Amino acid sequence: MSQHPATASKSTATLPADYAPLLADIKARVQSACIKTGLAANRELLALYWDIGRLILDRQRREGWARR
Repeated sequence: MSQHPATASKSTATLPADYAPLLADIKARVQSACIKTGLAANRELLALYWDIGRLILDRQRREGWARR
């Protein structure tokens, strides 16, 4: 079994100057995509529920359902 050379432990890691803005941009893009995904899902569900309601109303009119 080979021994790996000991790595020096850095207590203070230096990040590139453009790291923080890049990370902030990535986080903002992920958050934006999540919001857009939620809006698209809600839009599709609303369209589905509207269509289901229309189907039921059409059937009620044709078949005479719920008449008293």
